[in-house]
Amino acid sequence: MYLKEVTIKNFRSLKNVHISLDDTTILIGENNTGKSTILDAIRIGLNKAIGRTSFDDYDFYMDDKIKSPRDSDGINITLMFEERTSGEWDGYISDTFVEAIQYIDAEKASIIIEANAMYNEVTGEIETKIVFLNIDYDPIVGKVQNLVNRFLSLTPVFYLQALRELRDTFSTKSPLWGKFMKKVSVPQNELDNIQNQIEQLNENIISNDNNLTSLVNELQKIQKVMDFQGKDLVSINAVPLKTWDLLSKAQVVLNNGTSAIDFPLDRHGQGTQSVTAILLFKAYINILLKEISSDSAEAILTLEEPEAHLHPQAIRALQKSIEEMHCQKIITTHSPYFIQNADVRNIRYLRKNEGQTNVSRIKDNVSFEVEDISDGLKKFAQKFNKVVSIDETNKRVVIRESINNKIENGLRGCCKCIGVDIDNIIAEAYLIFSHQELCEINMYIQRNRGDILFARKWFLYEGQTEDVIIPYFAGLLGIEFDENGINGIMYRNNGSARAFIKLAKVLDIPWVVLGDNDDQGKATTKEVIDCGYSKEYVAERVALTSEKDIEHELAKSQIILKDYELILGENISEEEKQLKIQGKDNEYREAIVSKIQKGKVENAYKLLDLWNKRGFDKNEIPAVIQTLIRKV
Repeated sequence: MYLKEVTIKNFRSLKNVHISLDDTTILIGENNTGKSTILDAIRIGLNKAIGRTSFDDYDFYMDDKIKSPRDSDGINITLMFEERTSGEWDGYISDTFVEAIQYIDAEKASIIIEANAMYNEVTGEIETKIVFLNIDYDPIVGKVQNLVNRFLSLTPVFYLQALRELRDTFSTKSPLWGKFMKKVSVPQNELDNIQNQIEQLNENIISNDNNLTSLVNELQKIQKVMDFQGKDLVSINAVPLKTWDLLSKAQVVLNNGTSAIDFPLDRHGQGTQSVTAILLFKAYINILLKEISSDSAEAILTLEEPEAHLHPQAIRALQKSIEEMHCQKIITTHSPYFIQNADVRNIRYLRKNEGQTNVSRIKDNVSFEVEDISDGLKKFAQKFNKVVSIDETNKRVVIRESINNKIENGLRGCCKCIGVDIDNIIAEAYLIFSHQELCEINMYIQRNRGDILFARKWFLYEGQTEDVIIPYFAGLLGIEFDENGINGIMYRNNGSARAFIKLAKVLDIPWVVLGDNDDQGKATTKEVIDCGYSKEYVAERVALTSEKDIEHELAKSQIILKDYELILGENISEEEKQLKIQGKDNEYREAIVSKIQKGKVENAYKLLDLWNKRGFDKNEIPAVIQTLIRKV
């Protein structure tokens, strides 16, 4: 059972959140944006034992207007399941839940359920229920509602929290470890043999120690005190005599290769314990789940912060192992290492705006249904067949590439009278990522700068000098980048500004861009406009240096030019000194800057050292940089 979409209303911090899911979905974002709340909503919504204790007063969304559960419209958690392929549910599911099956997609069957909670003014209690919904998201009338719990048995949900308690995970009462121990089945003849070996081992331990033998003899005198009959009434079980009792004491032991002793798992580090708990779940899913439940069942794993206590290489290795689990996975993470090898289309970015959580994702296509496939729409799709295609059977238009102004006008002309929200479609179509752009995001963002996906704001600039000095300038202005959730990004060394700006728009991350005043800088401005922004919007957020690049911009200041001279020292030639003596200021400045640029990174750090020693005045910061820092 594939969970495709979840809509959560009035639950904790989530006023109204809709999230689409993949086989593996990764939730990222700052703390307190609602990642764990989404996991909790899914677990509660699919809980067969939902009742009064499933929700409490603090589970209801509250703000300035809604001050208590009494004022709430109620909690609603709507979950839509869908076939992965047409006909997948033929058989048990289609026969059993025929009245619950809906067709939102023309080809694939869906089942929608809703868990809701409402405060009852009369009883003073929270009333809860789970129901099947129809295609209009209204409760289905009929006996099918009696099958809700049977349906929920096909969607077992497991939760591994960030602080994984090892004693609970590997307890005989654990739904994972305990199931493995209970499923142990040894042939009877082997069981008898093992039983005899245990008893012999026990006798050997006692008989080889004089103190234990004497103790047993003394305890045998119980028959003189109590009315017990028979021989060998007392023994000491050095090891449990029954195999089931022996299994109840079973534990995982590990040897890290540096000792001859195997240590129990709880004697190892937190990282080792955390990984083992996750791998236990993987073993349960891949080995036992199908044996103990219906063939139609599919587990959903909700997992918090799998990276806890692990070093980067281990995090990446664990991500691969989690991906191999035969179940649907919904994961929260704060680790840029965990998402390095993930499909960027599986990432959901959570961000709070004015107290409400918004969920964003990257798309590689946009599709929409139309009432009629007109001749004009057909001709348009033929002309731009690399971008637009039409499924005439299902009356669906698919846009596979990011559009430009020409295609936008064509789409508006073809679709203005066929019942679609063209403005929203156009906005989404500008933000489609091409295969090349997805590769750029993977290479330049996920693998190298995954941390920027967790930032609140971006300051984009061209090169290495800016990467060193702009955060320094921000600190002088009292705007520390990290404290304000700002990430600096070198876009020239990481693909182009276009991929970053499109991503910022999708994720609703505020940004500014500083470019060089050359052909490349002007091309960057055009790239940003092509992402669907207006020229006015871009003018507010994109600035070019007044000189041709950052090093020349700094050299406009005579004080900083002297800093350049101090850094270069004896490397300034006599010929260059003569230029200064002769008053050829522009030629001299150009020669000095040219030498500084030959060692950009080293000289940028030398500038910081020099500025710290002499006391750099924030008024020396170029005006264009000051403006952008304050703006972001």
